[in-house]
Amino acid sequence: MADDASRKDCETPKLSGFTIVRLLGRGGMASVWEARQHDPDRTVAIKILNDDISRNPEDVEAFYAEAKRAAALDHENIVTVFEVGCKHGHYYYVMELAAGYDTGTWLRRKGHLGEGDVLTIAESVAVALDYAFKTIGIIHCDIKPANIMVHDDGTVRLTDLGIARFARTPSIDEGYVSGTPAFMSPEQVRGEALDTRADIYSLGATLYNLVTGHRLFEGRPDGEAMEAQCGEQAPDIRSLNQDISYPFAALVSQMLAKDRELRPSGWSFLIRDIQRVRQGLMPLGRLPVGEESTMRLDPSPDGNCGTAPADASDAAPSGRSPTRRSRVMTALWIVATALASAAAFALAYLATLRALR
Repeated sequence: MADDASRKDCETPKLSGFTIVRLLGRGGMASVWEARQHDPDRTVAIKILNDDISRNPEDVEAFYAEAKRAAALDHENIVTVFEVGCKHGHYYYVMELAAGYDTGTWLRRKGHLGEGDVLTIAESVAVALDYAFKTIGIIHCDIKPANIMVHDDGTVRLTDLGIARFARTPSIDEGYVSGTPAFMSPEQVRGEALDTRADIYSLGATLYNLVTGHRLFEGRPDGEAMEAQCGEQAPDIRSLNQDISYPFAALVSQMLAKDRELRPSGWSFLIRDIQRVRQGLMPLGRLPVGEESTMRLDPSPDGNCGTAPADASDAAPSGRSPTRRSRVMTALWIVATALASAAAFALAYLATLRALR
């Protein structure tokens, strides 16, 4: 019976108004197909809910509501959703077909990605989800390399917002579990109510995967991997890729904190810290210690824990960082000291001239 169901799922669907070209991918909730839409004439991607999901009226209702809201989003880092519908028993939504490849494909080709590229990916996803959350309260719930596209023009675009969850609807009840085990936050595993910090955790797991080529708790069954997200630790990212900087590892450690209160508290704070790491600076805030993070953070090579100043632990982005201000103050002190020394020398010189007369 299972084989029959699997063969049925693999059959090319038929949707009036579309010519299905090929299968692009398949997941636990849906399959994605490249298609030619007849009116308007364009190449698109169609995501079709799997039969087991389609049989549940509550899932279908939630899918419709969420996909329609996602269709209202307009951002360069988000793949556009064009329409939502049901034809021939298939529940689906039509979205832009991004000309390019997903970061999972990029990872398989390269083995692992460089820190600079991964920071660009992270910032693009954070900017997209900051916009989506502020616009319609969206929580993605399934951030992973396969859902992050790199367009041919180099733009990073996030997909799968059509089946995300929304913070402003009752669809995020405790007990709901969704996501991909290697990228799920502990609160997702436990079926708790979610907020943006669940997505920050998943993005941290994605960064870990991209720079090392290894998923968190790779090779373990899904159930064990989910349990490990709640109570175990993975190796320091630098033990798998020696080219990774300590500030980058510290940022990933913060994003993977098991207690969401220890993670960056929102997308704007994460964007600020990504920009700091890009400059070789430490992310702000306290670093997780002991087993507080899903990633073990080994000491920095110079023995400096790198904890940010207490008065800057989680301040909203507001111009210059404390580190830059301290450099400016130091420079001013040096200039003032030099001027004072010059003035003292001049006075001493004048006094000497008077004495010689």
